[in-house]
Amino acid sequence: MKCKKGVQKWGNLLTKWFLVVKCGNNIYIFELYKQNTSILDIYFFGTFNCKADAKGRIMLPVALRNQVSPILKDGFFIKKSYLSECLELYPAYEWHRVMAELNEKSRFDEENLQFIRMYTAGLRQVEVDSTGRLLIPKDIISLAGISKEVVIAPIGKRLEIWDKKAYDESISATKEEKVKLAKRVMLGEKPSGDVS
Repeated sequence: MKCKKGVQKWGNLLTKWFLVVKCGNNIYIFELYKQNTSILDIYFFGTFNCKADAKGRIMLPVALRNQVSPILKDGFFIKKSYLSECLELYPAYEWHRVMAELNEKSRFDEENLQFIRMYTAGLRQVEVDSTGRLLIPKDIISLAGISKEVVIAPIGKRLEIWDKKAYDESISATKEEKVKLAKRVMLGEKPSGDVS
């Protein structure tokens, strides 16, 4: 099919892009698809020892920067963990997914509202700057007791940011405790004496 030069046009119709090509008396419309990094399923890996400076800036190691590079432009959300003494760093697309799930809960149920308030307390949007530093607001970094030595550890699609001492304590356990935990989580075994 031969087409004249200069007859291709781009158009945007309600966030969808189309290519319109006129060939002779025929007009062809093609819907275009663009890979959107916000729908990527990125699972982080590796544990990283870092340092935080007095302004709350953490230089991300190159290996971690490579993992987050496809989603840098969308930014991140950070908040205090609901259950642990650390911060949770969510890629923007993953935080939006979490919020969509929370928004399904009835806003007329006081318990739902209280949980959402507590779960999102201190939430901030943050970015990684051009030099690879993550700037965490001081009031947020103090919520987790983070000082200079920092550990960034993956939990699936998000990252946890710990004070190194607290992180080391959180993962320390005897071999027996590790075996019991693995059986409960991975095999669904109940602790002995549990008849529920």
